[in-house]
Amino acid sequence: MSRVVITGVSCLTPAGLGLEPFRSAVAAGLPLGAAREEPGRRQRPRPLRVAKMPAFDREKFLPARKLRRMGELSQIWTLVCLLARADAGLDRDEATGPSPERRGTFLGTGFGCTDTTWDYLAGMFQDGMAAANPFLFSESVANAPAGHSAIELDARGTCVTLTSGDASAAAALAMAALALEQERLDLAYCGGVELMTVPLLRALAAVGGPSFLGEGAACLVLETLHSATQRGARILAEVAGFGMASDSSATPSSWTTHPEALKEVMARALDSASRLDEGRPVKLGKVLLHACGCPASDAAERDAAEAVCPGVPRISLTPIFGTHAAAGGLALVAGALEAEPAGQVLVNAHAWGGSAYSLVLRRFSG
Repeated sequence: MSRVVITGVSCLTPAGLGLEPFRSAVAAGLPLGAAREEPGRRQRPRPLRVAKMPAFDREKFLPARKLRRMGELSQIWTLVCLLARADAGLDRDEATGPSPERRGTFLGTGFGCTDTTWDYLAGMFQDGMAAANPFLFSESVANAPAGHSAIELDARGTCVTLTSGDASAAAALAMAALALEQERLDLAYCGGVELMTVPLLRALAAVGGPSFLGEGAACLVLETLHSATQRGARILAEVAGFGMASDSSATPSSWTTHPEALKEVMARALDSASRLDEGRPVKLGKVLLHACGCPASDAAERDAAEAVCPGVPRISLTPIFGTHAAAGGLALVAGALEAEPAGQVLVNAHAWGGSAYSLVLRRFSG
């Protein structure tokens, strides 16, 4: 079994491109985005805050000929992967890193390419099946962004997309860490991406839910400890453990409201992490709560955290970036950055349908 470390991280958020705007937004602690009416509601629209990413020059990272072959979600995810690769130093010394066959791509997205799917279906219904756009069809599937990023990164190993609502990024990191731990890969790009498109906002307005929504992308580069030390990589943190659980009583469009289900997944992550300390209890320095924006679920999560990690400082990024931002990936970025000063960080994530994930990221100690 191999130890798994984080050697690179980056994000695209409503605060801007890269880690510095992200850090500034977290330090300020103020909600991003602007209030707007729910699209598609003609009577008594409720206020809805949407934190959207600002425009930026994408041709600084990829030529126009490549961008033209990608849908919006594919562009955003591929660009954030390139930024994370640069942060890991792999754009400079890729020849010393793992072979392409030992690199994988693990993407998490709860909703996928909703804008492309909408355009494809609208064209098909308006002009008939014979006029259906083949480009839009190929870009409408949720795993299209992972495929594009794998090609651009020359990652020929496992390429998988996980859809678990706003916990999709945590699911992707857990599956990537497992693949590296079992030595099926040496390096993995993992994280999440979500865009708040007009069709998606209309759908979310129809089912109700949180009134503050966000978008964005986050990518973390995971490596086996052997791979990272062999190429002399800077190590940001170590993935010490993770746990998975589910609450079967949660509906397809609601988060769990039962503290017991969340206690279970947190306890599993802590038990998993304790093996690195010869079974000694994990001493946490911080807990990153998911805080989806559903009051009953948020209360259950707070109760679970207090029961499992009493007295440990707790924070959440959802009040800053909104529910669904980067499919939950921004908490993973914060966890990787907080691991050094905090020592060990527990990152929680749970989604519609009751799926739940907890991960322990800790300061690398050699």
